[in-house]
Amino acid sequence: MARKVLGRGLDALIPAGASATASGSRLLELEIDLIRPNPQQPRDSFDDQAIDSMAASLAAHGVLQPIVVREAEGGFELIAGERRWRGAQRAGLERIPAVVREATPRESLELALIENLQREDLNAIEQARAYHLLVEDMGLTQEQTAARVGKQRSTVANYLRLLSLPRTIQQQLVDGDLTMGHARALLGLSSASAQRRVAEQVVMRDLSVRQTESRVRAENSPRKERAGTTSSDPDVVAAEHRLTKTLGTPVAIRGRERGKVEITFTSLEELNRIYDLLTTIE
Repeated sequence: MARKVLGRGLDALIPAGASATASGSRLLELEIDLIRPNPQQPRDSFDDQAIDSMAASLAAHGVLQPIVVREAEGGFELIAGERRWRGAQRAGLERIPAVVREATPRESLELALIENLQREDLNAIEQARAYHLLVEDMGLTQEQTAARVGKQRSTVANYLRLLSLPRTIQQQLVDGDLTMGHARALLGLSSASAQRRVAEQVVMRDLSVRQTESRVRAENSPRKERAGTTSSDPDVVAAEHRLTKTLGTPVAIRGRERGKVEITFTSLEELNRIYDLLTTIE
């Protein structure tokens, strides 16, 4: 079970009680128009419905928890609380309570990344990019990054691996067409083309993670490797590829004038799926 720690996260963002002013932080009410978001905020998108709900709550009850900002040229830059700031804007508020914290741009980014990761509501790719920034731009090791957000090092490593997937698959993760479990299974394929092909099958057929893992094993099986070298005839190779795409599993054609067609399956569940598919052909 992951440890729930703050590290240099929220404790560093909002010092408790009277120690806030002593630590150099100030609690003020700021004009909303003087605040701008962090350009390197890890979150790419904000749910409009969630912002509307927050705006309604802020209009009714006010802002109960201050945002965190740092002074920047021409105003203030957000460190934490962008959703509250957006909700306050939408609610028509002119001012918002804010903790003004002394922080360099680098410290601001690190704190913003950690704060977002601790909330655990980023999508998988946003989390992966946040971890990447902490490791590559902030110079933290995977172990240090994991300690900052209370995760296991293996969790950080798994998210970072997502960034090696093709952009189309990363977008499918963002859109919710694929889950983290699907993505981890796809990482077992050695080529981007195979990853895209299987991902397309997963989305088209609404395959479970377990079915996806079976599909990946089939792609990596020795039979699959032989299937790609059964013939040098481009027509046969094209037919194999088309059948493989249609059936969603490796298919090999043995022979030309006479021969056989081999269809690979890795579980009874997959065999039933192929059977159902073939028996619906008129």
